[in-house]
Amino acid sequence: MEKIGFGIIGCGYQTTKNMAPAMAKSGVSNIVGFYDLDRAKAQTLSDVYNAAVFDDLDDLLACPEIDAVYIATPISTHAELCKKAADHAKHVLCEKSLALNPDQDAEIREYCEAMDICLLEGFMYQYHTQHGFVREIIAKGEIGEPVLFQAWFGFPPFPDTDFRMKKELGGGALLDAGAYVIHAAKNFFGREPETEHRVITHNHNGLDIQGSILMDFGQGQSALLSYGMNNSYKNSYSIWGTKGEITLTRAFSIPEFHIPVCRITVQSLVREYQLQPCNQFVEELKAFHKLIKER
Repeated sequence: MEKIGFGIIGCGYQTTKNMAPAMAKSGVSNIVGFYDLDRAKAQTLSDVYNAAVFDDLDDLLACPEIDAVYIATPISTHAELCKKAADHAKHVLCEKSLALNPDQDAEIREYCEAMDICLLEGFMYQYHTQHGFVREIIAKGEIGEPVLFQAWFGFPPFPDTDFRMKKELGGGALLDAGAYVIHAAKNFFGREPETEHRVITHNHNGLDIQGSILMDFGQGQSALLSYGMNNSYKNSYSIWGTKGEITLTRAFSIPEFHIPVCRITVQSLVREYQLQPCNQFVEELKAFHKLIKER
């Protein structure tokens, strides 16, 4: 497959701001068409990218030019949409969080696997090249053995009308911001934690709005994670080792032209590196393309 023909389901902020532009410049993807319950949103993107507008989801899924779908809708809809895509032999790139709970997550993954469908959950941050730099520094032994992974991702509240503020749609800080820091900790250590402890704060509507998690990964390694949707903005992680510490000052949401800063502290010596910008959405698409080709 030279290029992935994409059908895009959901034409909100993430599609408009990040994914559609990335698809247009990735070199491995082609936008075939858009679908959204609000047809005007799909039409606006169609005009920009010279792609079709589908008034019916089944028509999009039946389109022979579409190899895969990109799903950017509220989390509560992901299970149904992923399964429908698999039924039509379409590969799936689905925005995080994939599911409302672990059981539903496993159900989606098992369904796609049984249908021989590639499924990728859209944690785009992990494809940014700055994380490779961090791993190189650690592999060189500059901060010694890592013992603590700390991560923070939080931002001010969304309007009450935003789907992330509605529990029934899969809203809440855990599935939105918390998903990043949890994924990053597991990704860094390469395994599941042995135990974990959580502190979660809810707002007046019973929506989880803030939280902190302590994870014990065994072998003397742990993670301390904080997230929220009623915080001042923070978006970073730090790895504390037996000799020093390494920090990415902007770890998860990072614009393609932003120059990443990595800070290394060893005793009283502090070094800062300015790294190369990276479009993490383009890199995610390249990884998805490779996944399909090599399946």
